[in-house]
Amino acid sequence: MRQLIESLPESLKSLITLLLLLGVAFLHFISPPTLAITLVFGADKIAHCLIFFLVTSWSCIVYSGNRIWRFAIFLILYGLGLELIQMTLIPYRSFEWMDWFSDISGILLGLFTFSKRL
Repeated sequence: MRQLIESLPESLKSLITLLLLLGVAFLHFISPPTLAITLVFGADKIAHCLIFFLVTSWSCIVYSGNRIWRFAIFLILYGLGLELIQMTLIPYRSFEWMDWFSDISGILLGLFTFSKRL
């Protein structure tokens, strides 16, 4: 699978990365499914971690060297920005520190799992 992804043209890799980031933003801004959250305590934190783990894993396959680390820093700030947007622009959503920490946990898990340097 890794060879297939690495063989894709750079423009397609960039497009897929952009679509992943837009998907993350979309998931942050939709109204949360209350049934799933009440059935499993902390399900939203697990979802945050998993989503950012997948995006970071993708970036570790697509990018190399220092670009991975720059993208990881971008993702940390992106997660913070999404939480701030939820707090200020979306009436039914709020900023949660634990959501952002879950984002960072997913990023770190992705880095330590798929980074070529580690």
